[in-house]
Amino acid sequence: MKRFIPLLFCLLFSHFSLAQKLKTFLTDGKKAIENKEYFLAENNFKKAIGIDSTNMELQYLYAEACRLDLNYLVAERWYNKVYKKDNGKVYPDALFHLATCKKSNGRYKDAIKMFEKYAKRNAKKKAEMALKASQESQNCSYALLLMKNPLPLNVNHIDSNVNSKSGEYAPFEKDSILYFTAINTSSNKIESKIYSSKVKAYKYSQFEALDSLVNTTGINISNAVFDPNGNTLYCTRCEDNNTEKPKCGIYGYAYANKHFNAGVMLPSEINKEGYINTHPSLTLNNGKLTMYFASNRPGGQGGMDIWYSQQSKDGIWQTAVNAGKNINSAEDEITPFFCNPCQTLFFSSTFHKGMGGFDIFKSHLENGILSTPENVGYPINSPQNDMYFKYNDTRNKAYFTSNREGSYYEKYETCCNDIYYVNLPENTDSVMTEKEPKDSVSIAKSRLQTLVPLTLYFNNDEPDSKTLNTSTNKTYTETVNSYLALKNNYLKAYAKGLDDERKEIAMNEMSDFFEDSVRASYQELEQFAALMLFVLKEGEKVILTLKGYCSPLASTAYNVNLAKRRLSSLVNYFNAYQNGALKTYLADENKVKIIIEEVGELKASPLVSDNPNDATNAVYSRAAALERKIQIIAVSTKD
Repeated sequence: MKRFIPLLFCLLFSHFSLAQKLKTFLTDGKKAIENKEYFLAENNFKKAIGIDSTNMELQYLYAEACRLDLNYLVAERWYNKVYKKDNGKVYPDALFHLATCKKSNGRYKDAIKMFEKYAKRNAKKKAEMALKASQESQNCSYALLLMKNPLPLNVNHIDSNVNSKSGEYAPFEKDSILYFTAINTSSNKIESKIYSSKVKAYKYSQFEALDSLVNTTGINISNAVFDPNGNTLYCTRCEDNNTEKPKCGIYGYAYANKHFNAGVMLPSEINKEGYINTHPSLTLNNGKLTMYFASNRPGGQGGMDIWYSQQSKDGIWQTAVNAGKNINSAEDEITPFFCNPCQTLFFSSTFHKGMGGFDIFKSHLENGILSTPENVGYPINSPQNDMYFKYNDTRNKAYFTSNREGSYYEKYETCCNDIYYVNLPENTDSVMTEKEPKDSVSIAKSRLQTLVPLTLYFNNDEPDSKTLNTSTNKTYTETVNSYLALKNNYLKAYAKGLDDERKEIAMNEMSDFFEDSVRASYQELEQFAALMLFVLKEGEKVILTLKGYCSPLASTAYNVNLAKRRLSSLVNYFNAYQNGALKTYLADENKVKIIIEEVGELKASPLVSDNPNDATNAVYSRAAALERKIQIIAVSTKD
């Protein structure tokens, strides 16, 4: 017995040591989030997850840190784990954040369903968040529309002479020199400095740091721009440890004979003490030097706002004015750039209708009033953050910053910003226009495109079980309503024999399938039919391509006929829609043409049984339910 005592002691000590480490990682991670050190928080929670991956609080905190650190793929994975296990009971906002991550990862259709579910669940409990979720759902639909109508522009990623794995942003080209900010990670402390690269055609020289009068050691310097005459360089200096000065202030550096003078902090009219003052952009408005910038000072709409200040004839900066409610919102508006020849303000926002994160918008200045912002469109905007839009001197090129896929990275794909550009034609203003179609027929046609592929689901061996018929008299409405009525049966059957925790997870998964897949796809079909009827009434032709699928249960020959019956129920649905409103069009192949692709047999999933006696895995499992489907895989209004 004595020889087992040391072993037992070692085991107890090891368990105690792990518990202590877990507690330390958790405490340090929470503190890092409070200090907005999200990468540090992410690392601490990741280490804690390595000790205990089942702790739901830890899973949620890890997801939060990853999302705040822009690591959307990992954040999505852990929010999904929390949501499946918790179903919104302890962490109701996990669903909202999961939808946000899916949006940021470009999975707009999934995000729409999740935002709508969150809005429905929290309409009374969290009215403001529910409203935000509804807006986000609309934004995702809009993003799909933008992607269907891209700008005729190619996005170019500048090579490693400028971009690196550490992060670059705030590009500004003047006199064939590109000025930009880069993150310097060579020392123990991360610092931002301003660099330059010579531009020759579309090639960039190896970057060089600006001199030490600008790049002061120990201070973060960023966002360099010149005034229109090239006499002064303006930039942001951040000195977090000096409470007597603004957290981030805008400085001016006189420039002559290719040399800079020492920086001078701009007056309190621009640098509101105790607040962030950043992202300067200089232009001449009616002969007056005007600075647009971003600040979180009081008197705005919330978060970071766009402000502007004009210089008097004697060079005195006037009290800054908020750009107004058309531009600013309760969220963040940053990185302004005013194009004087086109009298247009470009800026980035997380609030206005966009594709994800920060999108770039434009607003026209007319009679002293800035118009309602327009999204500049895809592919300049992406599911990730897109900011710092600026034209070069000749307006044949536009630069911007993004952490989109394709950027150089060290930690993970969306961690870091890089600099991109697009070449612009002479008619720049007509190209840089919101690409949402303006006439109702074009909008309807575009929205039809965003709904495909449209997947429709069926109960096992329905419609018309145990027959070899290739058609049915039932409509898809009848089959889906019968299917939805069996939801509770599926929940119980799928969870049968599981322990309490796994049973709850299984029932949540199956409930989500019925609501997010079966019911939601039928609602999308209703939208699809309404849009199809509208464009047909307007004289358009519609070509539909349908496809059915077979699951491994039963013989291939039987399943092929079953898939054909399911496709037949969809055609019946269209014929019966709105008391036969589509029937006349469907009968005329010059108006509606339906192409049915060869039925495809699905590869048997390891999670789906082909044993008729194993009903749980062959019929009632979520994996099996996902295989019983048909799809509208394409829609066209052109031959």
